Amino acid sequence: MNLQPLKIPAGWTVDWNLLTETDPTENTIHEFTGSSLLLISSHTRLKAIDVSWRPEGDINGAYQLQVIYLLPKFNIKTNTLDYEGVWEAPELEFSTQNRLELVDKLNHLLFYLKPYTDTRILLQPGVVDEPNEAIRQELLDNGLTEELVEKIIASNHRKLQELLLDHKAVSYADVEKLSKEGATKGVKNKAKQLLNSKQFRNQKSETSSDADKAKLISAITNKMEAILAELQQLKPEKEFTLKTHEPNGYWSFHWKSTKLWKTEHYLKEWFTISLYGNSDAFSLSGSHNIKDIFEQLEDGHFLYKEKTIETLFKMLDAIEKQTKSSVLKAIDQQFDPSF
Repeated sequence: MNLQPLKIPAGWTVDWNLLTETDPTENTIHEFTGSSLLLISSHTRLKAIDVSWRPEGDINGAYQLQVIYLLPKFNIKTNTLDYEGVWEAPELEFSTQNRLELVDKLNHLLFYLKPYTDTRILLQPGVVDEPNEAIRQELLDNGLTEELVEKIIASNHRKLQELLLDHKAVSYADVEKLSKEGATKGVKNKAKQLLNSKQFRNQKSETSSDADKAKLISAITNKMEAILAELQQLKPEKEFTLKTHEPNGYWSFHWKSTKLWKTEHYLKEWFTISLYGNSDAFSLSGSHNIKDIFEQLEDGHFLYKEKTIETLFKMLDAIEKQTKSSVLKAIDQQFDPSF
């Protein structure tokens, strides 16, 4: 019984190997048992490749390959890093009954798999900063809210404040505040650069158009609340809610999703409406957001670009109609698991 030769580049470790050059037959199927035939991991890529035969010992089964993420976790007993596999959400799954096809797939993945980036907020390698990581997750799950902006600014945490500055719904006032009170010099400089960007450079903390903008935002909020009432009546099983953050010109509809994408966990879905721009021209966008365990997508539905406040007031009924139809369309949208 000879082990199957593989082309394993530097950086990979063979944790165990029971994968042989034997093909499954009635006489050899007894060799295709056990929870795993092969496990190869890379701590630099933060990924592992697992191969098993399923169902075990069944001639009608197949090789099952999974690529899983590895999350570093500090072991206080041994003072070393352990690596925990996220088995419930594989990055990739592949199945074949052909051993040589499996080998080709393995050799390709070992060379070309891209590293996984651990985006968690850590105190040190393998030790999660639980309070600040909870804020980051809240931002990913729910988008910006007034309460969350306050938490991020109060956290005095560089990474959280940079995420706030990168968010498309960040307000001029929040950017200006971070330019003066940011957690680090880098955050302050990033905020100052943003204030001088096309998005913000023509704005002031207080301008003559602020009152008109406030009226527009209030009118949009009224439209969004009217849409919410209609959606709750049309599809009560979706348990719609509306999150409003008027200082940022940001509204988001959330609902109970029963869709699956790449994992066996139901997606988190929401639809955002964002108003941004300056006193000369504002844009208003609507987009459908979905979040799986490790992936998030944004699908743009509409964009009213560079309109005056007066024009947007005249378009409020059209915006209401477009938002409602876009949310209903998003609810029915299915996702290709191979994407």
